[in-house]
Amino acid sequence: MPESRRGFDANLRLYAQMQPDGPSLAHLLSLQESLPAGTRLVPRKQLHLTLIHFGKVLDVHRAVNAQTGISRSAYEQLLAGYVARTEALLPAVSFRLGPVGFAGFGTRGSTLVVEYLPTPDLALLHRDLYRELVGFLGAAGIRDTAAFMAGDPNLMHAGTLRPHISLARGFAGALPSLQLESVTLQPMPVVYPGH
Repeated sequence: MPESRRGFDANLRLYAQMQPDGPSLAHLLSLQESLPAGTRLVPRKQLHLTLIHFGKVLDVHRAVNAQTGISRSAYEQLLAGYVARTEALLPAVSFRLGPVGFAGFGTRGSTLVVEYLPTPDLALLHRDLYRELVGFLGAAGIRDTAAFMAGDPNLMHAGTLRPHISLARGFAGALPSLQLESVTLQPMPVVYPGH
């Protein structure tokens, strides 16, 4: 259990996520280069598409513990199983997604993203990943998982698949009118040291 232990101790974030392949990354970087000077760009190594955002492992433990009283060791054991099952669900094959367009995400719409059309396979994968998350929370003692997730900022969007890759934060102004291309995405490890 070394990876989940490291993630738990460091309060790292957990994601089920996909990363762009080389040509797709080059396209995303070229989009960033076309944005106005002074735009706060998402770092190259953080360009990814999130399928399920779990959040920081200690923060989620605090929220779950407040409702269920689950011990840290019991939570960690469940977490290790959740990470293993989630990673096992991630495909060995890549997904190719076509662009929808630029959008502003976040409470003020200031995170500039490229949205993509979900494929049926991606929707099926998201459904299975979401089911694992609900199962994990249920095993941890959460009775009403839907209400718990709706009230938790880490998990409130987990049930919705809206594929996107964030390019910039604190973005103001009109959405760009740049040419968008399809991207090819590959799975990444679930324990993620970014942010």
